[in-house]
Amino acid sequence: MSAPILITGATGHIGFRVLIHALTAGHTIRAAVRSQSKANMILSHPLIQNLNPGSRLSFTIVPDLTQPNAYDDAAEGVSHIIHIASPLRISSADDEIPMNEQDAFFIQPAVRGTLNVLHAAKKARTVRRVVITSSLVALVPVQQLTGQEDRPAYLGPVQPHDRIPFVSGPYENEFEAYAASKIAALQEAEAWVSRQGSNIAFDVVYLHPAFVEGRNDLASNAREVLKGTNTLVLGQVLGKKFDHPVAGATVHVEDVARVHVQALNQYVPGNTSYILSQSARWEDVRRIVKREFTDAVQKRILPNCGSAETHHIDVDASLTEDVFGFQHIGFAEQVRSVVGHYLELRVRRSAARGLRKSSAAGVGMPVIYGEALRS
Repeated sequence: MSAPILITGATGHIGFRVLIHALTAGHTIRAAVRSQSKANMILSHPLIQNLNPGSRLSFTIVPDLTQPNAYDDAAEGVSHIIHIASPLRISSADDEIPMNEQDAFFIQPAVRGTLNVLHAAKKARTVRRVVITSSLVALVPVQQLTGQEDRPAYLGPVQPHDRIPFVSGPYENEFEAYAASKIAALQEAEAWVSRQGSNIAFDVVYLHPAFVEGRNDLASNAREVLKGTNTLVLGQVLGKKFDHPVAGATVHVEDVARVHVQALNQYVPGNTSYILSQSARWEDVRRIVKREFTDAVQKRILPNCGSAETHHIDVDASLTEDVFGFQHIGFAEQVRSVVGHYLELRVRRSAARGLRKSSAAGVGMPVIYGEALRS
């Protein structure tokens, strides 16, 4: 059996799809999770059971990624590491992390977790490459992503080699704190690799996704589909009106997962950043949903009455498409993926309710699609 690949963050939206892609590609995976219950959750998932990975999927428990040497045991004997684990929340204003806790919740886990992975890779002596999930927010000032300021024309499109300085908090909101965590983690990782020079036998690939959209297979109910950046699509469909403009730069979760796994290949140049993004207009969400889910809109299952304003920003992802040999999936398919999954879970919930009712009555009752969606 080939040496395992260590994946962190496999219980998240991106991480789980990376796990599925990696197993499908035939890799042997060691997943770092915070508890045995997290491991059990992954093992019991239908997509994992359908793949029947057997001994190709194992787990290592890392309760706190900020602790010194947190990943040392996890990295022992692995050939590659995909480091995805990092805090991300998209919350209402009433549920935000308090300003005095932002550093502990966002900055320290992102920085310490990344450095712990790099230290562990060095100690293992078997690691040939580390793939780190960064973000577009590490390359573009948050004010430009949220429409508070325009990108100066002389800078041209956002490039993978762009860098912005870290600014300490407190921050006005969670998105700014999250952006700062990605800036800090990237800055510290690149500085660490530079200091090591020839003392390490591996290189690093940095991936910078824009706003990630697409079905979240870990969502067990319709409400959970709203978690993370999917809320930018589904929130509009369910009637939310976003107060501030949002940069029109998105990426399908399938593209993100695909590139993470492809980045393990040595033909992909290391110690390099790659942007994952394609252009989007948030105002198109309602039009796409009306066209693709006509019945659900007409029946008001999807109110489709929210809004979001697009802040235009040019992003150059051509290096990624050239090196990895693909074209990014378009925005319409991203919207279809998110909204279709939401409706699928609504149907599943209604079917379960219908089954419970019919069981209580002692009569089998088929669930009709339209009726199920009305619940």
